[in-house]
Amino acid sequence: MIQTAEITTTPISGLYSEQIFDAPIHTEHWTWVKFETDSYDTFYGQFKGEPRQIAISNENDCCYVLTDLLLYEINRAQPRQFTTLNYDDVGGLLRNVTLTPSGQVMLSDYYTIFISKHKNLDTSKEFEQQITPIETPIMIDYIEFKEWNNHLLSIHALEFLTQQPIQLIFNAQTNEITQII
Repeated sequence: MIQTAEITTTPISGLYSEQIFDAPIHTEHWTWVKFETDSYDTFYGQFKGEPRQIAISNENDCCYVLTDLLLYEINRAQPRQFTTLNYDDVGGLLRNVTLTPSGQVMLSDYYTIFISKHKNLDTSKEFEQQITPIETPIMIDYIEFKEWNNHLLSIHALEFLTQQPIQLIFNAQTNEITQII
């Protein structure tokens, strides 16, 4: 089972096993991710698109790799089983992905933060049916997920109208976002 994942550079050919996570989209850009399993085996994954973020948690059976083109959902126990979500089809551009302490998927585009209704996404269903927007205290732009501290996620963003930097906190126990003043 995959235990760790990190975005990396292209590995030395032949040094580690490699897996291409292919998708029906054309691009010249690729993301490389180094995975390590619970038996300390290392392999590299190659994903279409430029790198954004990775989300992995022991509370979720999948890990998520976000590129500028696609969101990949990878089965941690059987990495050859994966699905992709082309989020351009839903009119957005995802910028962030993380997993809450309970394993729920959290995503954001430039303006909105979403949380999944279930732990895993189902590519056979419409994206909008699987996520719920989280209300923010003010309109924001350029959302950036930072780090978790227990059940609190630090979020950096810009206030939409003034473009002034602001800091927010998402509380995973209440699913509420507050602004730090």
